[in-house]
Amino acid sequence: YFSGSLDRHARAASTHLSLLRILMKLYQINQSQYPQSVELDWTESLIEGDAVFLFEAGVLRLVTQAPTLETLSQKKVSIYFRQQDLEAYGLKPSIGNGISDLEWVGLTQQHSKIVSW
Repeated sequence: YFSGSLDRHARAASTHLSLLRILMKLYQINQSQYPQSVELDWTESLIEGDAVFLFEAGVLRLVTQAPTLETLSQKKVSIYFRQQDLEAYGLKPSIGNGISDLEWVGLTQQHSKIVSW
């Protein structure tokens, strides 16, 4: 009895994780700021499991909009940035994970929907 019950629970958990993966979004941000209405649109539409990737001038948000990124992180939204761009600007962020271009490609493969703002 226990073995069959555990198998059912394991299958249900696997299905749940698969559904979450289908729903995960990756937002790619390459500007340091957008008009206020756009800022609200993209920040308010992220949910747990989604991710934000900052590149080009978007990495400046690590300094200029750190509180917003902290709030997203607390909502379990992953924050990534292109390490090469960060170094070009000479920034030392307190939030997020620096990744290479190859890791960026991998990140796009992990999300079902990619939105470039």
